[in-house]
Amino acid sequence: MTASGKRTGRPATARTVLRAALSDLLDDGTGQVHPALAGLLEDLAAMPVPGRGLNWLRNNPEAGRYLRGLARGDIPLTHEGLHELPSWRAAAHLRDLLMAAGALPRIDRQIMLFDRWSRLELRAVADPGHAQILRQFTTWHLLARMRARAARQPLTAGSRNAAANEFALARKFLTWLASQGRQLHQAIQADIDTWYATRPQPDALRRFLNWAMTSRRMPRLDIPARAGSQRAPISQHRRLALLNRFLTDQAIPLRTRVGACLLLLYAQPVTRLVRLTVDDVLCHDGQVSIRLGDPPTPVPEPFASMLTGLAASRANMNTAANPACAWLFPGGRAGQPLTPGALLQQLRALGVPAAQARTSAFRQLVPQAPAPVAARALGYSPGTATEHVLAAGGTWSRYPARRSDR
Repeated sequence: MTASGKRTGRPATARTVLRAALSDLLDDGTGQVHPALAGLLEDLAAMPVPGRGLNWLRNNPEAGRYLRGLARGDIPLTHEGLHELPSWRAAAHLRDLLMAAGALPRIDRQIMLFDRWSRLELRAVADPGHAQILRQFTTWHLLARMRARAARQPLTAGSRNAAANEFALARKFLTWLASQGRQLHQAIQADIDTWYATRPQPDALRRFLNWAMTSRRMPRLDIPARAGSQRAPISQHRRLALLNRFLTDQAIPLRTRVGACLLLLYAQPVTRLVRLTVDDVLCHDGQVSIRLGDPPTPVPEPFASMLTGLAASRANMNTAANPACAWLFPGGRAGQPLTPGALLQQLRALGVPAAQARTSAFRQLVPQAPAPVAARALGYSPGTATEHVLAAGGTWSRYPARRSDR
């Protein structure tokens, strides 16, 4: 309407509608937006494509209820308050948005997801003794290890899944042991031997057994030596064929092509490459390089153009989740990169066996330079590089610490 009260005939823009809807949901009951949620409103209202915000509110009724509950105080504006909400997916997404807006302190998302999952699992354990052991194992070992790792760098979904697998196996072992008529403190060597002889992946229980023995919750028994399980790398011919496909096939999304080339050219694990940022792509005097370690690694054409093209036009940048993030592979959640599992699934669907392809790439790279030099440039430890040099049939044992002056 105009100042005279006449209608202008102009429909409200999607951004205006979104801001009005958010202002209503985040009203603290006084007609004003809850002060602690004002930043969240601005982040959501400023998303590049506001229609996506409206679709989010329209298609996810839990989101609106949770926003209103937080604004009115029915849901505590704390991590613990969100932890208790029944729709964990909606709560997890909202938690990410709240942390990005500064309304909640930042906590590693994978730890929060695992903590919530383990609490639900513990409630389902019928045996009180088993529940106590599993709770102690979770608190003093699994969560402690995850927090130590998160202090160094953000965790991936793989870390959370690994912890969940250890929990599940520990629970299965306790149940199986009870079926043999024994509790954990009564375990005998025959129990360990039988478990290892009858399970497809028996060694996955090793960490729980070591923890239980070290903490004196079970007798000190012998655990079979870890069996080697490294699979053979793909051939150089296959690696080059895959590389050629990802360099030339424009029907494949650019993000997937770049991820595959980083793996096939520079032996980068998926868990590491999804944490690259646009600042790791360097351009100087017409030469493109990428910071995988120290020093940055030169990038040849045509991959250089693909890499800079991705940095300039990334996916998942049109929502409130990543309005100004630096991830080279932004994910769909606020402040989070693409999950390794999502990229890994795309690569596998296109015929890339990630682990074997990465090993093949590494073994082609390390003979070309001394192991410590290759390791620093690719972001690996010198020991890992040396192992691959030996496996590739080469040695740099005669490499001097520094070149002579000849």
